[in-house]
Order: sequence, then C-alpha cells, then structure tokens
Amino acid sequence: MVLTPEEKIIKEFLIKCAITKRIITYQNLSTVANLGLDMSLSKDRNTIGELLCNISRQEHKDGRPILSALVITANEKSQGDGFYKLCEELGYGEWQQLKRNEKFSKERIDECYEFYSKLKK
Repeated sequence: MVLTPEEKIIKEFLIKCAITKRIITYQNLSTVANLGLDMSLSKDRNTIGELLCNISRQEHKDGRPILSALVITANEKSQGDGFYKLCEELGYGEWQQLKRNEKFSKERIDECYEFYSKLKK
C-alpha cells in the first residue's frame, strides 16, 4: 500500500511527536497537517480516522509501532474507538476490552516513543 500525500504528512508529523514524546489531539493534528477537518463533524472524524488507520496498518505491516496511538480526543484524553477497532483488526484482542485496559493505550504510546526516540539525532 502506498500512502497518500496527506497520509505522508500526517505520518511525518506523528514521527516528530514520537521523537519528542508528545501526543496530539485529532483537531490539532488536522490543523498542523492542513486537513481542514472539524472534529465536531462525524464525517470529518471518519476521514481522519481512515487516514490514521491507513498509516497504522502500513506501520504495523512494516514492523513499526502504531503511530495513531499518539492521537487523542480533546474531551476524553484518550484514543477514539477507531483506534481500538484497528488494534482488534491487527490482532491485539477485542476492542472494547482493549479500551477498558488503561495499560494498553500507554503501552502503545510508549512503543512509539521508544522506537522513534532511537532516530533522534
């Protein structure tokens, strides 16, 4: 699978977040990637979710951490349901159980930090 130009921009930004050990909200990611999406709109949440899933599927296939772990909702300060459903698709377990497991999310974030901090110059 080849990433779209938008997906490449998002991926590069999320790698920078991982290197600097930061997370970002869905809305802020839309803003910095110039996606023009409004997270109060269901269709825009679906759009950013699809972009993040495509990136994370490719990263997982290539043996790298799931970068979408670094993207959280503004209100709940956690990943959206789509993240957990993707993790279920990738074989981590049933998505609702993953969502209830507070350690699961932190472990995915830490994997990103650990993997990409090695690239920091």
